[in-house]
Amino acid sequence: MPDLIRLMRPIIAMIGSVDLGGQKKDLERVSIFLREIEETLLAGLVPSEERWRKISNLPSPWRKLTDDSLRELRESGASLIPTLKRLRALAEDQIASLADAQSRSAQAMAQAMICSILVPILGSAIYILLPEVSENLRLWLISCSLAILLALIGALWLLQMTAGARWGGLPKSRRSWILASLCAGERFLALVRSGTTPDLAWVKACELAKLDSEELAYAWGASIWESMPIKCRTPLEQVIIATGSSIKKSVQISLMEGTPCTERVEAVLLALRKDMNAQVQRELALLATRALKPLFICVAPALFSLLGGGLWITAHKMLSTF
Repeated sequence: MPDLIRLMRPIIAMIGSVDLGGQKKDLERVSIFLREIEETLLAGLVPSEERWRKISNLPSPWRKLTDDSLRELRESGASLIPTLKRLRALAEDQIASLADAQSRSAQAMAQAMICSILVPILGSAIYILLPEVSENLRLWLISCSLAILLALIGALWLLQMTAGARWGGLPKSRRSWILASLCAGERFLALVRSGTTPDLAWVKACELAKLDSEELAYAWGASIWESMPIKCRTPLEQVIIATGSSIKKSVQISLMEGTPCTERVEAVLLALRKDMNAQVQRELALLATRALKPLFICVAPALFSLLGGGLWITAHKMLSTF
């Protein structure tokens, strides 16, 4: 039993790494706080300083995004309601996306758990039902250990595929791009509404993105006239990089024509959300088919080899008695 628990630790660690419950709770806290501030302002009241200080309790990058954006809007005398509504809508959209990803990947998660316990159950059943196997305990324990190891490899493989699908196929090192890009876009809009020039607003938005992903900030580039080349391995990475280029083009047009760029940037951010959601939905739809690979390559051979080993031990023992 201790050996089985030790072998199960990688599964438990991987499940913790793909669990999105903590992120969902953080987003719910952000949404509730923004709603309270918005409703207070709509009622014609001014939030107390104690409530403003609660911004420091928000998770990153929401803490800096909300604190800097609202403070600059208050100092410039601009309206807070449009920015609050956009930030709250962003948080609620992320909550809905996480809930949908969890529900659609639940089957794959269940398959991974079943894979990790099916082999020990079969091994115990064969040991109980076939007396000849119990007489060769050492050989049977070695066979079960090898089969469990193979099944655990399949389960870890399946959990890794599930985590990748939940993040739209992004590699682990670039999963922070999703929230960093969306928050940077909202930061840009808040700065423009507070009276900051679009080019300077873009520089500060990239500074916010850099807190969670230096690679994304580098790829976007702080200059609105230049872009840094970066290798993209997945379609979602290309979408996020293209979003930065689209925002910079909107700023360029705004500076050359002398027209506001907020509507163009809002359209770009809306398109980014839709493209992100579409890519996640695509990856989750393909997950059911992709999950068959670890099942057939790792789990099925482990089960059949265990069953075949039990039958071979029994047959060998019976033939040796004659």
